[in-house]
Amino acid sequence: MKVVVYLVLALLSSSAFAYPGATKVAEDPALSRFIHLSKPQDLDSVQLVAPDGQPIQLSDLKGQPVMINLWATWCPPCVRELPSLARFRADFEARGLKVVPIAIDYDPAVVQPFLNQLELPEFRTWYDSVNAMGQIVPTDLVPATYILDEKGRLVAFVRSFVDWDNAAVREVMERYLPAAKSQ
Repeated sequence: MKVVVYLVLALLSSSAFAYPGATKVAEDPALSRFIHLSKPQDLDSVQLVAPDGQPIQLSDLKGQPVMINLWATWCPPCVRELPSLARFRADFEARGLKVVPIAIDYDPAVVQPFLNQLELPEFRTWYDSVNAMGQIVPTDLVPATYILDEKGRLVAFVRSFVDWDNAAVREVMERYLPAAKSQ
């Protein structure tokens, strides 16, 4: 709950630096809203629905860095972001970053036909039709991306459209790969 209060304060302030320890990662326009936390924030676990329809706890993903991307079929910036997110996922998951897109539509049945229309039939998404993520992070603005470290702690976020094909974005995301941590 403490994390949600801090994030809301940060987002309502005129500067994202209101979040304790927050710094802008880069001045590139594509990254102007990307916030890296100097002190990781613990998150409670919530139950989500995996692509296979089975319930899963967020805490089950501990042990590897995770990028959560909240999106919805009714959100034009989300729709615009999905193709580049699919390409980003293919590249970065192969390198150790678990990419977890979560559709927040109230009716999960609309999601797969929508992905088929976007020519992304193989895009596997998770589901949160009950806004469980809203218990631990703000979900009022999508797309929103939250980066968790291997211990399941929030280390960065961006609440805006991101072009995941952008070289500057990919360069920043390199820091969250397991190999980057050991250097």
